[in-house]
Amino acid sequence: MSETDKRLFVGIKISTKLQHGLDSPAPGTDRYFKENNGDFLQIITQGEEKLIGRFIKDGFPVGDLDNVSRNVRSIVRIIAGDHRLEEDAVHIYIR
Repeated sequence: MSETDKRLFVGIKISTKLQHGLDSPAPGTDRYFKENNGDFLQIITQGEEKLIGRFIKDGFPVGDLDNVSRNVRSIVRIIAGDHRLEEDAVHIYIR
């Protein structure tokens, strides 16, 4: 993949505890991450780690990053209800 093909991914590292929540999602919530739908979350592999989050489009407004971060945390909490996420759990990755 060339440098021009890289995209930004806003997401959370999947810990063992979070993986358990994703393995047993709240009823009806698996559509939020199991379908390949850009409006919801995706699970990707980055090196040795698995991440859950969203890709953002080239030229995405910086002011909207906070909204994406809250959205990712919110959907993960809906899916894996008992999993606590810190405010700084969401990071930006180059993929």
